[in-house]
Amino acid sequence: MKRVLVIGGSYFIGKAITQELQSSGYEVTLLNRGSRMVAGTKQLSCDRNDPKKMKSALKEKVFDYLVDVSGLNKEQVRILCDALNMQELKSMVFISSSAVYDVEHLKARFREQDRVKENKFWGRYGTDKIEAERTYCRCMEDNQIPLVILRPSYVYGEENYVQRESFIFEHILQNRPVILPADNKKLQFIYAKDLAVIVRKMLEKESRGSEIYNVGNNEYVTAREWVQLCAQAMEKAVEIVNFDYKKYGRNVKDFFPFHNYDNVLNVDKIQQTDINIEETDMLAGLQNAYQWFLENRLQIPWKEEVKKAETEILKEMQL
Repeated sequence: MKRVLVIGGSYFIGKAITQELQSSGYEVTLLNRGSRMVAGTKQLSCDRNDPKKMKSALKEKVFDYLVDVSGLNKEQVRILCDALNMQELKSMVFISSSAVYDVEHLKARFREQDRVKENKFWGRYGTDKIEAERTYCRCMEDNQIPLVILRPSYVYGEENYVQRESFIFEHILQNRPVILPADNKKLQFIYAKDLAVIVRKMLEKESRGSEIYNVGNNEYVTAREWVQLCAQAMEKAVEIVNFDYKKYGRNVKDFFPFHNYDNVLNVDKIQQTDINIEETDMLAGLQNAYQWFLENRLQIPWKEEVKKAETEILKEMQL
């Protein structure tokens, strides 16, 4: 049986990857803090930021494959590389982010070879991901292990603990208007289960050295189209209010769950591989996400400051 270590693996993207690997016959070991268990996996409970505990947890453990879902910075990568026995490791996949691109000086669609740099939208999160990518490239090159870095656009689907589609679902259920930035930027998504399939196929793909791939749906949507798709998935109507937030001195995150720029990736490179990318229809994916939301709505923490800001905005607009 193929042995895979998944760092993270119990939440949202990580859980989708774990379940995809399990269903494909992998023996999955999760390394995380152990707050949530996934049936059928082996569990290593450890804080990945603690070098001593990581070495103890991974001592004498051997794996064929590695997937890092939760890596945020170079220090976490260094600690893992120092602790992991890489003698039998055949390949690894690191989940990075579209936040690495120098979006203030680039035009969408961003390509893998485009400049990476800190930007005002993502700040430290993006630069930390850049450094994590580079640290993994050095580590895996030194050990002659093929590495695939995936840079997803926005990920959606069941168990999404980031308030994005659930934010819209909640507004519609409460008959609250959805406030949109007036300039209606472009957004690109990928369904979590589609990303999980890509991860599995990349682990099994014959490759050498390090490769970087953007991952996302072939087509983008505008912010308005996305909200309308959420409403369609719910089979309900939605009231949309366009808001020129800059005119009122507001921050877009006061009322909308995305940074206000065209976050669209060029995905030609991965489409040209032989791994046969299949894409879930977004409406179907959102319908699945909505059913999960209905079953878990009471467990989702809502930000009262956002609700307060929305009330103030509607008053300012005299709506």
